[in-house]
Amino acid sequence: MEISLAGLIGGFVGAVIGVMDFGMIAALLRRAWENKPAIGDQGLTRRREALLKVAFVVNLAVFVALGYWFGVSMTG
Repeated sequence: MEISLAGLIGGFVGAVIGVMDFGMIAALLRRAWENKPAIGDQGLTRRREALLKVAFVVNLAVFVALGYWFGVSMTG
């Protein structure tokens, strides 16, 4: 399997965009969750944090893959 430099650069740019995108998503989710507090329910708090971790991994993987694909396709 050959990995191109353009693909690696695209993957890095995709990762940066993915982290910024996740920051916006996490801020929106946390703001929505503040309106519905989980007082006394530690299980709900843990599930919310687990959801954010899964969303980060999925978001980052998708944006890195898209960035790699875009970088490779732009160079031909």
